[in-house]
Amino acid sequence: MNKRLQQMMNIKITGMMLGMLTAATTLFAQDNGHAQTNTNGFKRVLEHRILAGFNFGGTAPVGLPNTIRKIETYRPEFSPSLGYELSYRKTKKWGVAVAVKLDYKGMFTKDEVQYFPTIITTSDGGRFEGDFTGKNETTVRNAYVSFPISLVYTPGDRWRFNLGGYVAWLFSSNFHGNVSDGYIRNGGSLGEKVNITEATFDFGTEVRSFDAGVQGGAAYRVGRKLSVDGNLNWGLRPIFPDDFKGMDFPLYNIYMTLGVTYKI
Repeated sequence: MNKRLQQMMNIKITGMMLGMLTAATTLFAQDNGHAQTNTNGFKRVLEHRILAGFNFGGTAPVGLPNTIRKIETYRPEFSPSLGYELSYRKTKKWGVAVAVKLDYKGMFTKDEVQYFPTIITTSDGGRFEGDFTGKNETTVRNAYVSFPISLVYTPGDRWRFNLGGYVAWLFSSNFHGNVSDGYIRNGGSLGEKVNITEATFDFGTEVRSFDAGVQGGAAYRVGRKLSVDGNLNWGLRPIFPDDFKGMDFPLYNIYMTLGVTYKI
């Protein structure tokens, strides 16, 4: 993705979030925050929920690059999600919601790569930047404070659907791993061939501090106040800046949150 296209996407994301925030603010502001009855006899109310669950997914490219030849292992890291949501139901079926969440997003992968652009460090302090061929292991565990904004549709007593976007700020980042059993072409595909028994990389400090994307899901009520829910969060902003040299393709936060909600 070139820089101009990424800038256009960032503008669209910002515009989308501002539009949804304006709509949510307008609805919350109506009635001065007090419950009222509309013409259909529905009592407009504010609803409060506690959100708890786990994130499953990956910090991954959209489409597998040809430099990744085989994925041997994938597993999610321990990635809890905890938050609070305030929603306003203007009618029996429609409303808006805003939330604040603490989200951990992480995974572990083991794969085989070929001519994979990266930056590695050997145990004797050697640093190489070039195209690596061999085995790769990567661990990701980033923590965000996220703010989802949603339109909410409640067709009946059991189901509740939401669709919207989110913005998130990074407060803890881990993106590290090792490579082994291969070689690196130092400086590029035509560079000097250096055999690598094992080397490491750590790109945690390069992760962007701001993320944004779309999100949506559904909840099913299983008790008077308790619901089970699933929510897909799809990041639209690469986690690394455009000038990052550790890999040559963008990675996005793509995670499904599975958990429960408790209506206070």
